[in-house]
Amino acid sequence: MYTLYWSPASANMTPHAMLEDIGVPYELVKVDTSKREHRKPDYLKINPHARVPTLIYDGGKILYETTAIAMFLAERHPASGFAPNTDSPDRPLFLQWMAYLTNTLQIALMHWWHPEHVIDGTDRQAELKAKAEQRAVGMFRFLDEHLAKSGPYLCGQTFYVCDYYAAMLAQWTEFMAKPAHANPNVNTLIRMIMQRPGYARMLKAEGIEQPV
Repeated sequence: MYTLYWSPASANMTPHAMLEDIGVPYELVKVDTSKREHRKPDYLKINPHARVPTLIYDGGKILYETTAIAMFLAERHPASGFAPNTDSPDRPLFLQWMAYLTNTLQIALMHWWHPEHVIDGTDRQAELKAKAEQRAVGMFRFLDEHLAKSGPYLCGQTFYVCDYYAAMLAQWTEFMAKPAHANPNVNTLIRMIMQRPGYARMLKAEGIEQPV
């Protein structure tokens, strides 16, 4: 039995979709960040960084950080095919994309959504937001070029959880001047991901209308 603490359209989208695909019993606990529930003492006891998602497993063990949760679920439920085996030729690329999406692209998007977490002053925050959007647009263009040559999935012909992660991050760009889905090959990837039952059920449960 798993428990996933979540907030709509946050980084919990990926593990939420995975849990739907895996088909194991799990419970969702909504954390209303607009009411600062992520800052309340009870939540800080399980995630001192005041972020979602947080996964509770094996009767009370705690795991946070989306990539860690995704890798944990992929390795614990190998039959779901979320990650290539360690001896698979896809494994190095899979690790590369999981790191790139988390440490490079997601950082730019977080700077766009929350420049106040990085720098003080309205004018400086606006400058950071503009630069972050420029970087994110360039990164999705890079992903689009990669998919054009080596797609339709990030690792080629096979779906892995890194593709869920990419679709999740694409959803975060819907209010940008050039959202991720404006790139044709990224758009194709998003459409394929949205056809997967677990991802589709996650979107419905979280009340998300992902643009394509």
